[in-house]
Amino acid sequence: MSQDDELCPCGSGKLYEECCKKEYDRTNAAREKIKQAMSDPKKASELKELLKNLKKED
Repeated sequence: MSQDDELCPCGSGKLYEECCKKEYDRTNAAREKIKQAMSDPKKASELKELLKNLKKED
């Protein structure tokens, strides 16, 4: 989303900045942290193991 003063794409009728922007920013920050961790072989292995264990619990 390029303009914070545009209507939110979620369809709420609110401005993007007042609706979903904070969640979108948090999601992007988490995605970047995961990308950085995946570039470290040890951390990547730990993340893969964690995800594998989560799938077993479902």
